[in-house]
Amino acid sequence: MTIHSHPGGDLEFSQIDNDNDRKLFASINAWFDDNRSNGAAIMTPDGTITARRVAEDSSFLPFRSVNVVGETISIWQEEEDYSHAPQAKKICQTLGTGTLDRLRKIRVGVVGCSGTGSIIVELLARNCVEKLVLIDDDVVEEKNLNRLVNGATIDAKSGTPKVQALAAALDRLGLGTKVDIYKTLTDSPQAAAALVDCDVIFGCVDSAFGRYHLDCLASAYLIPYFDVGVHIDADGTGDIKAADAVAHYIHPEGRDLLSRGGYNLEQVKAENYQRTDPAAYTRQREQGYLVSVGDEQPAVMSVNMQAACMAFNDFLARIHGFRLDPNCEFATQRFRLTHGSYERETDDGEPCWLFAKYRGMGDASPLVRNNLRND
Repeated sequence: MTIHSHPGGDLEFSQIDNDNDRKLFASINAWFDDNRSNGAAIMTPDGTITARRVAEDSSFLPFRSVNVVGETISIWQEEEDYSHAPQAKKICQTLGTGTLDRLRKIRVGVVGCSGTGSIIVELLARNCVEKLVLIDDDVVEEKNLNRLVNGATIDAKSGTPKVQALAAALDRLGLGTKVDIYKTLTDSPQAAAALVDCDVIFGCVDSAFGRYHLDCLASAYLIPYFDVGVHIDADGTGDIKAADAVAHYIHPEGRDLLSRGGYNLEQVKAENYQRTDPAAYTRQREQGYLVSVGDEQPAVMSVNMQAACMAFNDFLARIHGFRLDPNCEFATQRFRLTHGSYERETDDGEPCWLFAKYRGMGDASPLVRNNLRND
């Protein structure tokens, strides 16, 4: 990929650009001789970028989109007018046609489709997102029904996969959002391949392994990642000691979720043993070599909604830019129900060396390859 500036603000490739790209990439193709695709991009003084593919035969094809991921998420695509759609009018009144246009063209992955994930899915669909990739390996159960948006008793009785129940609900909604579903965990090659094609990922999982794998994917493929979490400390008899709704925003140049203490590698190791070799997990746990994998957290629907809405509104702020304060001051948001307080933290640290070392490596990242099942 080459990139150069157009100081005059012109976003069109010139004839000089065409001639130079054909000469340059013909030479590069001769060096490598592997039919690789190459890219060329231009940037204007306001930071806008457009790019194209330069094929082996020197033909040009525009990129579907160009994304720049940082504290702000910038996405440039060919614009279309969606404002005429009845359901889009209210969105345009608040966020403008430009933000609606981005929403109508992006692909968003949602990992974990239960308490917080089903709410995120509902918010994304009702804001006219073009395509959703839903990943969850669980089925609807009666114990889910008090917190699973669009889950029904009939789904619980028939053991319907959660992703299938949500996809059916979005089809009935009829707002045009396309849905791909995967009844699996993120360590399946099919799910990982679908996620790395997403413009944004929402992680709504309660496992350390799930968060670690999303950290790896986000870092390797430079994808913005919103982590949604809920922590409730209840004694089981009605007394709540703590109830926190938490939303993190992870981007390639900031701290990852591991560095923020969202999970630790001892938890990842223990959960991996529990999933892949339960007998070995039990033995090593009894011998003190592994930490205990925790029981299911209690759930309160309103706290789930608080966490999901914080993450979703953070996403809107980063693609629209409506905040008065800098986005970096909202790296972590936390609402403490028992204290009635809202807190936010600035991302002022460095990524963990583990992720920084392999950042942007994509398919070549050993962190991704080593975490995939060999189905």
